[in-house]
Amino acid sequence: MFLLLPAQASDNIVINHVITDKIIQAQDDSVYIGQVLLGFTVGRAKFYTLTQVALDQGLHQGRVALVDSAGKTISEMDFPNMYAEHNNTLFSMAVMWDVSFKKAGDYFVVIHLNQVKVAQYKFVVVDQVD
Repeated sequence: MFLLLPAQASDNIVINHVITDKIIQAQDDSVYIGQVLLGFTVGRAKFYTLTQVALDQGLHQGRVALVDSAGKTISEMDFPNMYAEHNNTLFSMAVMWDVSFKKAGDYFVVIHLNQVKVAQYKFVVVDQVD
């Protein structure tokens, strides 16, 4: 599942990113998140990422990927083309993930815009929670 929501906010940048247990879209198209997640335990995980980007006028491509510490892509989501009618148009890229983390370690959410890596956010997977 993915969701794109246009709004107004520069220069093809990530302005916000969060990992959460749920995303709620209100009737007015505003978006709210549940609990912020900082990491996971080894095993299956279901969660959401919400990434907000400010784009220049024109057509843009977006991709969000989960990557392990060795650089191997675990899962990724390509978004439909995003068209910004004006500079500094805000888009929210929401992804629902259902993945299996096989080992503990550092993992990353990597954001690409127009096939260029623009941001990377680290999270940790542990063997067990104390």
